[in-house]
Amino acid sequence: MLAALSIGLLLVSQVYSNVKPHDPTMDPLFPHTGACNTQHNREKDDPDYYSSNSGMPHDPSTSGFMATHGTHRFLAMHEQTGLLVGEGKHGVWRFQENGFIRVYRDAGKEGIPAVKKEGALDLERVEVQEETQEQDEETNRLFDILLNDYKNLDPKHDFNYAFGEEVSEEGWLNWIDLPIYHAKFNNTYEDHVPIDLPVYYCQMSSPDFPHMGPTWHLMKGQPSANKIGPLGKRAGMDIRENFNDVVRFHLFPDAGIWGNIGQGDAATDKMPKTLEELKERVQTVDWQRLDLEKLDFEVYLMERAYHNKKETYLFMTFVFVDKENESQHSYIRPDGKYYEGLKERGHEIINTVPNNAPTVPIENETELKEVYGLATYGHHHMARVKMGLGGGGCPTKGGDIGDYPWGDPGSAWPTNYEEIVPLCDGYLIDIKTWANLDKPWDEDHLFLGNAGHTYGGQTQVKFQAQANHYGVFKDPYNEGKTNPYELDFTEDHEIQEIPEDASDIPVVDFIIDFGKNGTVNEYQNVTIDYTPRTCLKDKADAEAATGGAMRATGISLAFLGLFFLAMF
Repeated sequence: MLAALSIGLLLVSQVYSNVKPHDPTMDPLFPHTGACNTQHNREKDDPDYYSSNSGMPHDPSTSGFMATHGTHRFLAMHEQTGLLVGEGKHGVWRFQENGFIRVYRDAGKEGIPAVKKEGALDLERVEVQEETQEQDEETNRLFDILLNDYKNLDPKHDFNYAFGEEVSEEGWLNWIDLPIYHAKFNNTYEDHVPIDLPVYYCQMSSPDFPHMGPTWHLMKGQPSANKIGPLGKRAGMDIRENFNDVVRFHLFPDAGIWGNIGQGDAATDKMPKTLEELKERVQTVDWQRLDLEKLDFEVYLMERAYHNKKETYLFMTFVFVDKENESQHSYIRPDGKYYEGLKERGHEIINTVPNNAPTVPIENETELKEVYGLATYGHHHMARVKMGLGGGGCPTKGGDIGDYPWGDPGSAWPTNYEEIVPLCDGYLIDIKTWANLDKPWDEDHLFLGNAGHTYGGQTQVKFQAQANHYGVFKDPYNEGKTNPYELDFTEDHEIQEIPEDASDIPVVDFIIDFGKNGTVNEYQNVTIDYTPRTCLKDKADAEAATGGAMRATGISLAFLGLFFLAMF
């Protein structure tokens, strides 16, 4: 145990680099480098120790798992490729961002007076005029407070009001929702497309995902992380103040997205809505695969915090739109500062009526089918109360999930439209996905023999071969025939049998011209914190607290054993 703790302490905040001699702190990420029977053939003091024989850099290899309700999902990273594999038909809920960013007053800091809330939505620094000096200075003071003392999602800050009152005892706003066009965000989103598509999501981890190790932290630091596709942008997933980190994944060919289209009787296919209905009838369900050929869709692994807490979670998410029926899934509320900002900037708004009975194309069906949500939390959650998890019902509206299942919870985050309902487990996704964490592998210059540290930048590379005469036909069937690919490295044109001393055999040098410079996957250095988190921290603390007593007990038992042995 002591050795394990020592290694753990050694690895805290390790910065990875694959151009260096052997470093024992990197062993957990590189168990493959220098492993026996791998023909690595480099000494530990070799500056290219973390490289192949041709100088191709080794990449870290790591994996971890996460789970909710006893169902596991596995995340791995090998050769700059991400793998996320979990259960099939994983249920999701729906939410839609409303074009706002919630910012919280930093602990102990002065805030914006509640009476000035409406004015704060338009606050920006002004040039002080002599005739309005006092008013202008007050405006700038309030803007400075908003700029410096209110924070968005940020694990470095602790906020005590996430579940509390909107207004403090002093009359200050504990939080405020600002449109993405607000001056606080320094015009970052001035040209952003309208946020008009919902996200389908499901929490896949516990807080801070303690069993993930470095895997997600490495993955989210790579070149392809936080590169959001066009649909993801229409869903607001590139608003970094709301989304901590996002990595795009792709479905394997046999994985799909499923919709509950019911069993053909609308009277029983629809979700029951009252206690009487729940007692009197059953809901009939039938999930069928969406026809992805008729959809544009994007799949993401998302990290996000609830209620601006330090702990974050991992979520499976996807966004889609029917190529021929965009208005089925598009929506913007025709009210408020975000809507006004869109109109001022001349954006086209496709639809202003929420659609909570969307239709989708289904494989082998000619007509679009309505998708029905469930009254339950999820189709695998029939025993939440029995298993001590609580709740069990679908919250059936958008917005802050708050203290679910109590109070008046929404189904996701406070910056979501309330009128876009979650349609709990109306859609399912197969968690069988992959991701390129840097370049796609179909590029012709990637991974060539002249791509590594040793030969990088050289189009012509010298190769070596021990002299032998290869490819001479010997089979009676080929008697009298010559192999058109016969290759002769010898001067005497003889086949070289196994020599007594290989060093006596000539080595032939020859040149191959690659015609282009080779490239490798780029890896972004990441600081890794191996400190145990949440339940693993509790376990480590408990072991540390009992370690002294356990060692003392072990020593006593050892002496007792020696005493008994001495008696025989």
